[in-house]
Order: sequence, then structure tokens, then C-alpha cells
Amino acid sequence: MSGYIQRTFQFIYLPGLVFCLAGLISGVGCSNGLLERRPAVEKRWACDKAADEAMHRHDYEAAILLHQRLLEKEPANGLALYHLGYVYGQTGDHPTEALYYEKAIDLGFKEDSIFFNLGMAYGELNQIENSIYAFSKALDINPNSADNHFGLALAYQRSVADKLAEKEFLKAIEINPAHVDARLYLSLLYADMGELQKAAGQLRKILEI
Repeated sequence: MSGYIQRTFQFIYLPGLVFCLAGLISGVGCSNGLLERRPAVEKRWACDKAADEAMHRHDYEAAILLHQRLLEKEPANGLALYHLGYVYGQTGDHPTEALYYEKAIDLGFKEDSIFFNLGMAYGELNQIENSIYAFSKALDINPNSADNHFGLALAYQRSVADKLAEKEFLKAIEINPAHVDARLYLSLLYADMGELQKAAGQLRKILEI
């Protein structure tokens, strides 16, 4: 089974995007938002069906136990390590989440998707330099991914490197003009920078998508 798993998590801002859209278009600033984790894809390994079923039905206690049992038999199963990290992330244990992603990478699970996910996990841990490194690795593997540029932009934004963040958001939008998240977070960046006309312009583009 491939690693198609994802979760929504808070990376930079708090919830409230509907109010943000309305507020910025009318000239009122805000700084709220959510980001959805992108799945990793890897076909070299197979994972335990029961373990993955537990994961997908959100039975994380069972998913952890079953993935751990599989890893006792197959300690070099990178996909199982990835899934186990994901499950720990769902429980809020982000240090363990990142640890298992790192173990999977060490074993050769090196698609850009896992570095993207690792960057997001580091972001939740406020390890911004590590987050920037992970997203940069994702871009080394796949420089034409709008999501990878978007992730790096988020990390730069968190480090208050506004111009670098703007550059990466714009790259993401250049690759995929319909990338709603990139336009939304760019609008939030512009709002924080006091450039409300640019912020509103990005939000209007979102409404056209």
C-alpha cells in the first residue's frame, strides 16, 4: 500500500479564514489560516492492511500497536515508519512523528513528499531552521512542485523572512495559478506587511478560481 495519508494542522495561523477573506477585501487585516498536509507516495514497501485500516478509521491506539508489530518483523520498512510517524502526529506527539519520518528517510524513503511532511512537522515543533532545511530538500528532489515552494514559503514566513516568503509564494503561484493556499497565505503575508491592496488582490484572485 502506498503512503497516501494527510492531515490538517495549524502551522502559522489560527482558524478563521472566512472572516479573513471578508476582512481583507474590505481593508481590515487579519492573520489566520490552516494548512493541509500533503501525502507521501512510495511503492517500494508494503504496509500491514489491518494497521492501515486502523489508521484510516482514526483508531490511532490500534494503528500504533499494529505498525509497531510490523516493524518488529520488518524494521527496515520505510513505509511503515512513515505511517507510524503520521499516526503519532495525529495524536499530537510531534517529536515522535518527526523521529519516525527521519528514520524512514534514513532507510531510503526519500521522495519529496516525506520531506514536505517533515518540514510541516518541524514547523509544528517551532524548529524553523529544520523546517526550512526539510522543505529545501523537497525542492531539491522536485523543484517544479508548487506545494514544495509553498511549504518553504511558510517556513520563511514563520522566520519573519518576508521577502523570501513572498518569493516562494509567487513561485508556487507561477507553477500553479490555481494554488488557493499559496494565494491565501501570500495575502496574509501582505496584510502583515501592511500592503492591503496586494492582499486584497490575491483574495480576489482566489474568488476567481
